[in-house]
Amino acid sequence: MQIFRPYRDHARSAAFLDDRRLGKQRAEAKQVILAILRRRGSTRREESWLNHPIVLMYDAGPYINDLVAYFHAAVEEWRRRGRRNSVSLADVQHLIAQLPSAPGTPITHTHEVEYRRILLLKDPCHYLGKMTEEELAEVLETEPTPIPGVNTWIFQIWGRYREFVEALKRGQVDCRGIFPRRGR
Repeated sequence: MQIFRPYRDHARSAAFLDDRRLGKQRAEAKQVILAILRRRGSTRREESWLNHPIVLMYDAGPYINDLVAYFHAAVEEWRRRGRRNSVSLADVQHLIAQLPSAPGTPITHTHEVEYRRILLLKDPCHYLGKMTEEELAEVLETEPTPIPGVNTWIFQIWGRYREFVEALKRGQVDCRGIFPRRGR
C-alpha cells in the first residue's frame, strides 16, 4: 500500500505521477480510506491494513479530508489523461462524512522530498525529466530520512542505493531503477 505525495498540493502530486502509478493511486487511496473507516468502526472490522504506517499517518490528524481530496485529484488527473475511471468513493461517502477530520495534511516538506526520492528510484528515466534542478539536487545531495511505510526499504539496500545515486550524479542513468521488482 502506497500513497505518493511528492507535493502537498493534491493536483500537482497527481500530475507528477506516471500513468502506472497514477492509475494505482486511485485504488490505493481508497484502500487507505477503507482501512481508516474500519479503524473507526464505520465498516465491518477486517484486520487487513489497519496498522499500516500510511493508514496511521492519515488517521492521526485525522486527515481523512486531505486523503479524500487527493483521491479526487488522482481521479481527475486520470480522466484528464483520457482514461476511463472505475474507482469511486460513492459507496462510502456517507461514512466518510461522519468521520472527524482535522484541517491540513500530514505531508511535510520531508515527505515531499522522500516521495520524490522513491519515485526517482522506481522510474529514473521518467522522473528525472519531471523534477526541477533544485528538486533533483535536494534528492541527490541529501541523505534519506526514514519514514515508515514510505522509504525504509532504502536502508535495507543502502550500498545499492549509494551506488545508484553516485551514478546519477555522474550522469549515468539506469532506467530499471532500484526499487524492489515486486511492487514496481
